[in-house]
Amino acid sequence: MSRVGVSAILTSGRTQKQGSGMELGKLSKDYTDEVAVCEMDLTTLKALGIEEGAPVKVKSAFGSVVVRSRIDKRGAPGIVFIPCGPYANMVIDSTTESCGMPDFKGTPVEIFVAESCSVLSIEEILEEILGGD
Repeated sequence: MSRVGVSAILTSGRTQKQGSGMELGKLSKDYTDEVAVCEMDLTTLKALGIEEGAPVKVKSAFGSVVVRSRIDKRGAPGIVFIPCGPYANMVIDSTTESCGMPDFKGTPVEIFVAESCSVLSIEEILEEILGGD
């Protein structure tokens, strides 16, 4: 993994394809393919020196996760997007400030090239969270 990262602000939300994948099940390949990504503008992708689809490590004060990179043609430099779900949950603050919902927008992150890392399956993410065997 590269030691030099790119700073960004993470935002999260639902996508249409994610909704379709959920209909097949949250452990389905379609769902995983849609949520295990970090969408970024072309400038950010070039700053990392990678091609679309390369693994990146997204790190925040709350945790880190490896996902695939994806170009967001409408994205702005310094803003990245991970769809709501287990991968985004690894890097956002879980506190809810008594409203019952964590803040899915505005998390400062660093993005690193993660060429020697692989994207964990949702089952592996859950084992990591729950401290599985």
